[in-house]
Amino acid sequence: MQASEDLAGLSKHESVYRTIRERILNGSYGPGKRLVLSAIARDLEVSPVPVREAIRRLEAESLVTFERNVGARVSTLDDEAWEQLVEMLALLDGYAVTRAQPRLTPAVLKKAQGFNDALRRHASVPVDHDQVMGLHRSFHRTIYALADNEYLVDSLDRLWDRIDASRVLASRWPAKRLASAVEEHDDLLRQLRSGDVELAELERCTRQHSLNAIIAIRGQGRFS
Repeated sequence: MQASEDLAGLSKHESVYRTIRERILNGSYGPGKRLVLSAIARDLEVSPVPVREAIRRLEAESLVTFERNVGARVSTLDDEAWEQLVEMLALLDGYAVTRAQPRLTPAVLKKAQGFNDALRRHASVPVDHDQVMGLHRSFHRTIYALADNEYLVDSLDRLWDRIDASRVLASRWPAKRLASAVEEHDDLLRQLRSGDVELAELERCTRQHSLNAIIAIRGQGRFS
């Protein structure tokens, strides 16, 4: 999960939008939570107008849903929907890594290794789930951000946002998946450092790495 953004200098509407959005992604507003515009407006010391606009923007991002006679709620995902999102993440990330591979410098790979080393340290201490998921996401984004396709990168960012907001990974991934994921990250970095990496195998390994989250958490997956 991304760190809190500096809201200084933003318009009131943009600041409200980013604040509510971050609270959804970090679990402060958990799945299914009712978003009462008047209460949020009082909390943020603004009028309901920028809150209403922010909620509409978040609905367009599928982070918020409207229910008749209820109003706005943070979106929830059933098991099937969550698995489909992870499958999409796996497919797009696998392709993005192969596109990024020619552009990955030693400095970028060192940065990714740093995130993975930090994850490894968390495997042997009491886990701060949100910090772990932030490091995990940062590891992947460091690589796929160089895919040289802004639409692909944006799609991956949005998939990560919806997965973060579901809280499924944050609540269960560290205990069930962290140790093995760190080893898979190391293997991925070894392939990326190799001068004769086979792109088809690189894409397959990257894709399977994400699908393994479904297998670890649900015990099965359509592509296991």
